[in-house]
Amino acid sequence: MITRYLPTDRFKDLAIPFECVAATVETAAERWFDSGSLTDALLASSAVPGLFPPVELDGLNYYDGGLVNSVPVDHAVRRNATTVLVLQVGRFEQPLRRPERMHEPALIAFEIARRHRFVTTMESLPDGITVHVLPSGNLLKFDDRRQLKWKDLGETPALMDSAREATGKYLSDMGIA
Repeated sequence: MITRYLPTDRFKDLAIPFECVAATVETAAERWFDSGSLTDALLASSAVPGLFPPVELDGLNYYDGGLVNSVPVDHAVRRNATTVLVLQVGRFEQPLRRPERMHEPALIAFEIARRHRFVTTMESLPDGITVHVLPSGNLLKFDDRRQLKWKDLGETPALMDSAREATGKYLSDMGIA
């Protein structure tokens, strides 16, 4: 499915520079991909534990980069960005609650780690860095049961439209677009 929508399989052939991160199983470290096969990098970067097996590349196994750096503002700053637009896939604005169902402890533990990393990164940014966390436009609450239907992508177009609309309004209100 990835190759069907990619304009190329090589990072070097992309019109806009792109990087993605994956978590190395063997070293528990982040690895940034910016060259080679785009398909391999995207598969490694999106291998969600429990849903997909780790992706083996160059003798190492990789899981979703969100495990080690879900919102890589620090990486953007290391790459000399002074303004960062964060299109986050979670809902930082929604509070978490005590887990009640069998599947929830793992989800909430991941979200705690993700949020903690983001907050500590934001607190340690040098002066002169502007970060805009774009609204997700997603009205589903963190614990909405509809999220469990991960194979049902029927709501995807509406969620994308909602995010596009909310982001457009935010950027317009901020005088960015």
